[in-house]
Amino acid sequence: MEADRGPEAPGGISLRSLERRILICAALVLAGIAAAGAAGAASFRLLPGAACGAAIAWGNFFLIRKILEKAFLREGAVNKRFVVQYAVKFLGLIGIVYLVVRSGWFDVLGFLLGLTSLFLGVFLEALVKSFRPAE
Repeated sequence: MEADRGPEAPGGISLRSLERRILICAALVLAGIAAAGAAGAASFRLLPGAACGAAIAWGNFFLIRKILEKAFLREGAVNKRFVVQYAVKFLGLIGIVYLVVRSGWFDVLGFLLGLTSLFLGVFLEALVKSFRPAE
């Protein structure tokens, strides 16, 4: 196993590798919107919303990774602090998404496209992992 891959989740997926894939997918989503805008097929107004959505998706996963690393690297049962941290992170995420959508600062379609970078990153990591030889 490579040294920079970080702790692995059940099933052998590296959480740091997954985080990198999410960032790659976010960049691809933004580049795709920019290319579509340049071709006249989409509006450049989608870009700020997509960037905000991608940042929220990455930030959400980053916090999940940090919380899970702390919770499961220790021996023994998961403590109550883990549950509280996870609940606060989840409620914060809901609040941020609500504020972004209600504020009208960003195009909602662009925001949703940016949020898909989380799903696409997980999908890409699973796809890459499925083509690696079994260890």
